[in-house]
Amino acid sequence: MTKEDLLGKELSNLYAIAKQVNHYFNDSNISFLSEREQQLLMTYVAFSCTNEEETSEKLRALQVNPGNTIDSIVKEITENLHHIATEKGVGKKVRELGYMMSFNRLVAYHTANMENIGYLLED
Repeated sequence: MTKEDLLGKELSNLYAIAKQVNHYFNDSNISFLSEREQQLLMTYVAFSCTNEEETSEKLRALQVNPGNTIDSIVKEITENLHHIATEKGVGKKVRELGYMMSFNRLVAYHTANMENIGYLLED
């Protein structure tokens, strides 16, 4: 495996992350969150959309087709976010806290994947 092959795999993973994030948040109801938290999530989704487009361009330049790559960690986090968002009988504050803590895990994971690509782009 070459460094370029590894870059293609990492970019495919980053593409999957952004695609899954965008898909999840486009269909999610975040109205139970505070206005500030909703704004934070919308900013992240806008970033993720741009990230998906830019990553797609980089993959095309490398002639890599990510196919239907799915990131299992993102899948698990978004399933947890959905569970928290739809859970009944939980107080608003606890629900918001749980949701935002899972959201922070998602952002940290997304960031870590971008940092890995940065390592690969260094000479």
